[in-house]
Amino acid sequence: MRERIVAFFREIIYHPVNARVAYDLAIAFASSSFSYAIFSFNNIQIVHILLFSFFFIATNFILGIYSTLKLASSFLKFLSLLSSSIFSFVFTFLLGGSPIPLLNASIFAGILTGLPRIFLNFSSSTKITPFNQVVTSNSPVLVVGGGGYIGSVLVEKMIKSNTRVRVFDKFIYGKQVFDDLKDDRRLEIVEGDVTDIYALTLALRNVQAVVHLAGIVGDPASMIDDRLTRHMNIVSTRMLKEAVKAFRIPKFLFASSCSVYGTSEKIVNEKSRLNPLSAYAKTKIDSEREILQDTFDDFHPTILRFATVFGHSRKPRFDLVFNLFLAQAYNNGFITVTGENQWRPFISISDLAGAIIKILEAPKEKISRQIYNIGDNSLHATIGEIAKIAQRIVGEEKKVQIFLRKDDMDLRNYRVSFNKFQELFNFRCKVSLDDGAREIFEHFKKGTYKKPYTDIYYSALETTKEVKREFYSESYKKTHFSDLSFKE
Repeated sequence: MRERIVAFFREIIYHPVNARVAYDLAIAFASSSFSYAIFSFNNIQIVHILLFSFFFIATNFILGIYSTLKLASSFLKFLSLLSSSIFSFVFTFLLGGSPIPLLNASIFAGILTGLPRIFLNFSSSTKITPFNQVVTSNSPVLVVGGGGYIGSVLVEKMIKSNTRVRVFDKFIYGKQVFDDLKDDRRLEIVEGDVTDIYALTLALRNVQAVVHLAGIVGDPASMIDDRLTRHMNIVSTRMLKEAVKAFRIPKFLFASSCSVYGTSEKIVNEKSRLNPLSAYAKTKIDSEREILQDTFDDFHPTILRFATVFGHSRKPRFDLVFNLFLAQAYNNGFITVTGENQWRPFISISDLAGAIIKILEAPKEKISRQIYNIGDNSLHATIGEIAKIAQRIVGEEKKVQIFLRKDDMDLRNYRVSFNKFQELFNFRCKVSLDDGAREIFEHFKKGTYKKPYTDIYYSALETTKEVKREFYSESYKKTHFSDLSFKE
């Protein structure tokens, strides 16, 4: 019970909208109570105090003070709050309230809710930062983790749309992923990671938006070392968030995952209860909360919960279930399936990159502090169905068998509603499951993948092992921020 109460108050205090509503409600109630106590002590009308408070908050919502006007100037906010207090006075007076106490209550409420907005905006706008930012519509977009599976495809698409891109990545296995683009002036590369303060500062200079794709991905990789996982997925996100705020970068897109829903018999949406079943999902939830609980007005984050990604990339991965089944079918002639009846939502890497670009191009009012499930309602399938697609596509040239194996470890099973994103952005996936399977199959036949699909180059798990070795090295402690940097 105590934990629920604490969680309830945390949700109010740390939520940027709920905190404002709670403050305004408290001021309206206190102003009307104080006014009645001073000017009508012998006739305190609790009903009218409550009505005044209700009308004040309701009018604020109607005027958009907690939504559309949140990004408006402080002067406009102040006028809107004064208007709410006047409307509250009129409505409550018409319902029998005493005019003198209500008039004073409306004055107090308007001033006491408006002045903090002006003060916060003034202190924010006059705050001196050590960075002389020059940001225009032609400034680059920073893609953190831009050399990875998703990032490399996103970068290519953005360059093709004539957008300048700056990639910030460790490039553990080299920069050859961008060999054919290295002479393109629209592409900049900064090598390093988020906890290297010097490299991070270079990466963030004069960018118009940040897409955060970096971190340890997938359940197996996240289980290698809990300390490393929390450092790469939570500490790094916190540092990047604070740096984005310091540089006054208006847009911040964070790559989360639909795995935060865990398992559910019902179709889940952005408001559904989260049920993380892995360390990976838990770090995504912690990072989401770290980002969304920040009340800084000039910070406009967007949480993107990706469906399970599939398809060919400049930096391929064959530890994703869809891609793995194609690799097994082509190279081994058989597919090993665990959890055949478990549901997953899927999205091609090409469509995912297109969705991210749509969000980058959207106005701040549409994406600020929003959570979007990114996928398509038509692309749900069970693990067993994915295996059959791989069997059918590869089976056009060779015999492929499917072997079923029981797995009590992975309990994830969920179907996701993508209505919010699809309707607001008029988004539909262009690549079907069959199309994605055939694309990977054709790349195998052409010899695109030079190494065996089990090679460490194609595995997030093996990449994480490399990162772990570096993380505990003395050189890393000297040049990067982490809890290992401090002697115990």
